[in-house]
Amino acid sequence: MRRFAESLVRRRRAVLAGWGLLLIACIVVGSGVAGRLSTSAEGSHNTEAGAVANRLGQLGVRDPDVIGLLDGEPVASDVAQRRLAQLTSTLNGINGVRRVDTATTSPLLVSQDGQGSLVAVSFAKLTKAQRTAATEATTSAIKAAGAPHTLVGGAAVLDRETVHQSERDLRRAEFISLPIVLVLAVVIFSGLLAASLPLAIALVSIPGALAILSLLTRVINLHLFALNAATMLGLGLAIDYALLLVNRFRDERARGFDIDVAIHNTVATAGVTVAFSGLTVAVSLLGFVVFDNDVFRSIGIGGIGVVLFAMLAALTLLPALLATVGHRIRPKKARAHEGRHFHRVASLVQRHAALVAFAVVAVLVVMGLPFVNARLQIPGAESLPRSLETRQLYDVQQARFAIGGGDPISVIAPIAADAAGPLLARIQAIPGVRGAQLRPTTDQSVTVIAAVPEADAQSATAERIVQEIRAFDGEHLQVGGPAARLIDQRDALFARLPWSLAVMAAATFVLLFLLTGSVLIPIKAIVMNLLSLTATFGVLVWGFQEGHLRGVLGFDHAGSLALWLPFLVFFLAFGLSMDYEVFLLSRIKEEWDRTHDNDRAVALGLQRSGRIITSAALLIAVVFAAFATGDAIDIKALGVGLTLAIVLDATVVRTLLVPATMKLLGAWNWWAPGPLRAIYERFGLHEPPDDHDRAIAGDSVDRERVGV
Repeated sequence: MRRFAESLVRRRRAVLAGWGLLLIACIVVGSGVAGRLSTSAEGSHNTEAGAVANRLGQLGVRDPDVIGLLDGEPVASDVAQRRLAQLTSTLNGINGVRRVDTATTSPLLVSQDGQGSLVAVSFAKLTKAQRTAATEATTSAIKAAGAPHTLVGGAAVLDRETVHQSERDLRRAEFISLPIVLVLAVVIFSGLLAASLPLAIALVSIPGALAILSLLTRVINLHLFALNAATMLGLGLAIDYALLLVNRFRDERARGFDIDVAIHNTVATAGVTVAFSGLTVAVSLLGFVVFDNDVFRSIGIGGIGVVLFAMLAALTLLPALLATVGHRIRPKKARAHEGRHFHRVASLVQRHAALVAFAVVAVLVVMGLPFVNARLQIPGAESLPRSLETRQLYDVQQARFAIGGGDPISVIAPIAADAAGPLLARIQAIPGVRGAQLRPTTDQSVTVIAAVPEADAQSATAERIVQEIRAFDGEHLQVGGPAARLIDQRDALFARLPWSLAVMAAATFVLLFLLTGSVLIPIKAIVMNLLSLTATFGVLVWGFQEGHLRGVLGFDHAGSLALWLPFLVFFLAFGLSMDYEVFLLSRIKEEWDRTHDNDRAVALGLQRSGRIITSAALLIAVVFAAFATGDAIDIKALGVGLTLAIVLDATVVRTLLVPATMKLLGAWNWWAPGPLRAIYERFGLHEPPDDHDRAIAGDSVDRERVGV
């Protein structure tokens, strides 16, 4: 790493020029990436519900792509009927439109008060560009129909509005967070130039993240959620890594080293920590790749690319910038009692280690209890703000139409339609079924039945109906629709979850072992992260599913959490919390190697890393909290969840639980069996000891620094 740093310093101009060209390329490649990302919530087609969706398309049965509401006049009036006939003729003439259903073809498309009717438009199989054009033309035609009040929604419009809403929330989060981060960084570093460097690395990481996602869309199907997750990671980690490196650079300058040597020492020490942290976060994201789910796999692959990009920027661009402008950054001022607060806290915790550990664990467990009652659903129009037409149309359908706002339960039976009467009657007799009807197909030997539940399309009632139909004896039925998709996707996710956790835990254990040489420390770190994340999940259920935070954050009470939310928060927050674990353990290990005094190593490690961990957590929490200002409830919940996870980890876990548990374990913290110890001695890549601390009279200086 030192030779690497020397090379960067010698070639600083070439490095800066290379990054300038790379930044321009990233901006060009990443532009418009949101429009190329998928908004489908199917996840995996290797399920019964996925197979039903494919089969329905082959049978010519498609749920509407665009739904229009003509409202405000009696549907039976001559004026309304003429308007409806003219609109039907216009829609059938649009390129790509395959079918138009209106009140004249289905009485279910008439509102229960008789004052509104729905127009359901289905497209043929189209390319993305053709689908966009057909959606725009269909929307314009419905708007131009002349009804007193008109709303347009449906799957195609939902896709478009979801993309636009995601982009708006993303821009708002960046606009809010970056100025606040700059102000806080100025306070932390006591200077504008030093503060601007972490922000510069963050700004470079944003187009880098977009470019990586754009390139990946050429190879795999990426979901829109990957955009928000990648941007959060890119911004947060870039700030974290740059903050650590700039802080270490100022330390080295304060010790009297010139610019070049200070950079060499920074990269050789803090740079190793950054590299380990980046690898730890990246391997934690491997947990996403294990899932047989397009959404999760795309987030994992995209996130890994963004993490490595942020790490590369911090380890190459930042040293080149320091070599260029480092002479204008003031060295850190010597403070006699710097970090003394964290040392005192660690000492106090060590004196009451058992009590503190029990109290912290108890609080985290209590916070996590609401998660037992979590209700997970696949988000749809109900997760959008009420200002969007798709959400308004969904609410009107739920309130005034017998078919509700969600898609029906779809049942495919291998029998002719004229023989489907008994099956249709059997489905209609299931408690909770509002109604069921046959849907026309292109294959007369196959019957498709649409069953509408009395409750929401993904409610417990709808799930029970799906399970009952699937349990019919002697019937070779396939069941799809929202409730079936929810059941299948949830079962598929939880089936793969143990493997995903095993991959993540194993990779994290290996990296932390190579950092510390300990077997118990990695295990303890994983367990503590699980505790803090469980507490975060409990707060999300309490705040969003139960609605206790809706007054503060301004969202509609949805009564559920997005299916992907706990998984996304878990893997992202786990990786980021390991980020701080590496920051802290590298300092503690450094003191342990020097003194072999466990209590002293923990206290001094926390003293030396506490301020930088707290500062980094504060800055990254600002970035995540800014996403909570968005209008989409799912992104809002993601921002809150990640913010809470980071705050809990950097305060309660790092400041209280880590010192307490390390005190209780004592020298056992550093135990490893002989064969593993030999592996560590040969391959361990932990941060090297601080040359300055070896050069000075270590114990006396440390005692003077902490006032003992």
